[in-house]
Amino acid sequence: MMTWVVAAIMVALIILLYSILWSISGRAGGYFDSDLGRRVAYQELRRGLFLEAGVPFALQIVATFGALLAIILAAGAAGGEYSWGTVRLMATASSGRLRLITARLLVVATLIAVGALLAAMVALGYSAIITTYSGGSDFSFIDRRFIIDQFVAYARTLLALAPFVTLAFAAAIIGRSTLAGVGTGIGVAFLEPLISSLMRLGGTRWQQVPNYLIAANEQVVLIQNKVPAALPRIGPSERDLAQRGAHSPEVAALILVAYTAAFITIAFVVYRRRDITSGTSA
Repeated sequence: MMTWVVAAIMVALIILLYSILWSISGRAGGYFDSDLGRRVAYQELRRGLFLEAGVPFALQIVATFGALLAIILAAGAAGGEYSWGTVRLMATASSGRLRLITARLLVVATLIAVGALLAAMVALGYSAIITTYSGGSDFSFIDRRFIIDQFVAYARTLLALAPFVTLAFAAAIIGRSTLAGVGTGIGVAFLEPLISSLMRLGGTRWQQVPNYLIAANEQVVLIQNKVPAALPRIGPSERDLAQRGAHSPEVAALILVAYTAAFITIAFVVYRRRDITSGTSA
């Protein structure tokens, strides 16, 4: 049931935000101040919702709001057995602990990947409706390069989600509860940008530390998904990241992979060494 609820919330969020922006963009004439500090015509906002830019904006929503849902799903999958009291039965009935936890992690990863794809497909459908309704039904831009770009943007989004998902998964196993995973994952997702901002004010000793944390490198990876300037952007701009001395996209991606691998390793080691029968670690 949790899987269906999470998927429904993600789809509803995409539809809601697109509907709000479509309504705003329907105003005749006039301008508004964009997130990048320039005035944008309402009609330009509507063009930003067209099919050509629909996927990057939807993936931005997935990476921001969908991360919270992914954290809840991962923590529930890892810590649910402890809450239900079935962890001993599952561990002894399976052919091996590592196979059990690997299967569970693969299921979580698959569900999150499918959920992100579902959100992107909903956004594509909604953008196609907006494009056709607004008289922009020329789909000549859809070519091989366009399709590849959308899949690359999708892969970047999954990479940005991976550290938070595996962190929640590992924390739920270490803390033996869903609440531990949810609290740790959401806590890091919300508090790390705030702590990073304070570090940048703490002098040369602290200024570069945030560039090695999850949030800064996630932002570097996600900024590569080009969102039209008229659409609201969640997170810093490329100029802000450059001023902070952020890493290149390639280095940022490697750092995210390293975090993901570290959290998975910790989860596997703890789960393998834990004495399930007595509830203590060996």
